[in-house]
Amino acid sequence: MDKFEQLIHDVTEMSESDRNKSIEDYKGSCICQTCATYTQCAADANEKLFCVNGKSLDCIIEPKGCECPVCPLTRSLDVGVIHNTYCLNGSEMEQKG
Repeated sequence: MDKFEQLIHDVTEMSESDRNKSIEDYKGSCICQTCATYTQCAADANEKLFCVNGKSLDCIIEPKGCECPVCPLTRSLDVGVIHNTYCLNGSEMEQKG
């Protein structure tokens, strides 16, 4: 199990309230909002943490660059280089298939 899979496993084992708090904490470390692809719609919907949550539901539809490979969170989890542009392509787990 790689670092990313371990994170997902650990988060899914938490109680719902702890899981929600953890996700909000991870969102706080996101740099998604600095990416050229990120939109005001995504900001208004508090869409972040695409590497875990998957692609944007309706807000992000056009790639304009990708910050995933340099994101401190994805780098700490050893992801973001092979699979990225999570806001359009889906989470790390979805892209791994």
